[in-house]
Amino acid sequence: MEAILTPEQEELLKRTRDVLGQLRDVLADTAALPEDRAALAESIRQLDELFLLVVAGEFNAGKSAFVNALVGQPLLQEGVTPTTSQIYLLKYGDKAEQKPVEKGVWIQTAPVEILHKISIVDTPGTNAILREHEALTAEFIPRSDLVLFITSADRPFTESERNFLSQIRDWGKKIVLVINKIDILGAEEDRQQVIAFVRDSARNLVGEVSGLFAVSAKLAQKAKMGQPQYWQESGFAELEQFIQETLDDDGRFRLKLLNPLGVGYKLVRKQLERVEADLDSLKDDAQLLEDIDRQMAYFNEDMQRNFRARLSEIDNLLYDMEKRGNAFFDEMMRLGRIPD
Repeated sequence: MEAILTPEQEELLKRTRDVLGQLRDVLADTAALPEDRAALAESIRQLDELFLLVVAGEFNAGKSAFVNALVGQPLLQEGVTPTTSQIYLLKYGDKAEQKPVEKGVWIQTAPVEILHKISIVDTPGTNAILREHEALTAEFIPRSDLVLFITSADRPFTESERNFLSQIRDWGKKIVLVINKIDILGAEEDRQQVIAFVRDSARNLVGEVSGLFAVSAKLAQKAKMGQPQYWQESGFAELEQFIQETLDDDGRFRLKLLNPLGVGYKLVRKQLERVEADLDSLKDDAQLLEDIDRQMAYFNEDMQRNFRARLSEIDNLLYDMEKRGNAFFDEMMRLGRIPD
C-alpha cells in the first residue's frame, strides 16, 4: 500500500493476509477452478498496489470522456464507436505516454495529481457488441477496489448493464453509479425522472450503492480546459468531493482490504454451493442404495418363500418316489419267492 500505515492498520493488514493465505491453501486442496484461484491470488497481490478505481459501463456511455474529465487531460481517445478495445490503466508518470504491458492491457502515464494516490482503469464496453471487449472488462473487475459504473442519460440502465452489475455485486465490490450526459436532458423534471429510475433499478438489483451522481463529462472537460462557466452545470463538483472524502487515506485502506475479502467471500460461497450440490448428490446416491438394498431384501424374502414352497414339492416328490420304489422292490421280492 502506498500510504504510511498506523500500527493498528499494519496488524489488520497482516491478519487479512494470513486469512487470505489460508483460504488460498484451502482452495488449492479442493476442486476450485484455476481462474478462481488466480482471481484470489491477484487480489492478494493487489494489496501491495495503489488503490484501483475501475470505470465500467457500455461503450457509448462516455467512459473515456469521463476519465478525461476526472484527470483534467484528454489522455484517452473518445468517440461514438467502441474506441476502447483494451484495458487502459492510468498511473502517475513524469510524462504522458502509453505502452502495452500484457495482452489487452495498456498503461497510460501522466503527471496528474490524483494519480499519486490511486490508479484509474478505463475498460471496454460491457454490452455484447464486441464480446472480446466484454470479456476483458469482466476479467478485470475482481482486481478493483471501487467501481464507478457509468450509464448514459439517453439509455439508462440497459439490460447488458444490469447483467454486468450483477457480476460486480457477486464479487462484493463497492459500486458508485454515475449518470453521464445529463446535459442532454433539458428539463429538470426529465433529469430527476432518470435519476429516480436508475436509483430504484440499482436498489432492486444490487441493493444500496455507495453513491449516485448525474454529471456531464463533456461540460466538465470544457470547464477544466478554460471555460469555468460550465463547471457547476457539469455536476462534477459533488462527484469529485465524494471521491476525495471517500478515498482519503483511511477510506482507501478500508476499501483496499475489502477488495480481497470480497473476492474470498465469493469464492468461499461458490465452494460451499458446490459442496452442498455434492452432498445433495450423495444423498441421492445413498437413497438409491437404500432402495436397492430394500429391493434386494424383498427379492431375498421372495426367494426364500419360493424356495420353501419348492422344497416341499421336492420332498413330496422324493417321498412319492420312495414309496413307489419300496412298492416296486416289495413286488419284486414276492415274485422272486414264487416256486418254479
